[in-house]
Amino acid sequence: MDVLNLGCGNKPIEGAVNHDRIKHRKYVDVAHDLNELPWPWADESFDRIVALAVLEHVEPDLVATLDECWRILRKGGRVQLKLPYWNSEISHRDPTHRWFFSMGSFDQFDPDRRRGKEYTFYTDRKWRIVKGPKMNNAKSSIYVVMEVRK
Repeated sequence: MDVLNLGCGNKPIEGAVNHDRIKHRKYVDVAHDLNELPWPWADESFDRIVALAVLEHVEPDLVATLDECWRILRKGGRVQLKLPYWNSEISHRDPTHRWFFSMGSFDQFDPDRRRGKEYTFYTDRKWRIVKGPKMNNAKSSIYVVMEVRK
């Protein structure tokens, strides 16, 4: 399985392509600013993307960043996301957070969900929510796993 660990920070995943904005540690395989689209990976390069506490820091919105994830994932590939909950003070402490999310923020991307049926025009790149969304115990983050539909 080909795995991309976006924004690995201090948590590399063994056997994955570990990415971060700068090469701050030896284990960072690819240094790239995720604000620059397109990202440096070819279409359908990965089976899984792990993006834990990273997409809220980039300038492109959730639609643009998920479109990039969709592009570089293979059919049936999955993205694991951890993102800050909009109503948490802890989430607002970090001055580099640009975006905050609700439990329904992902529904527009899944055509099996009511909002996904109503708002088909946001993007033609569709997902299936396979896990979550669920909130962590501190009620500061949302975790969700989505699968590419191609």
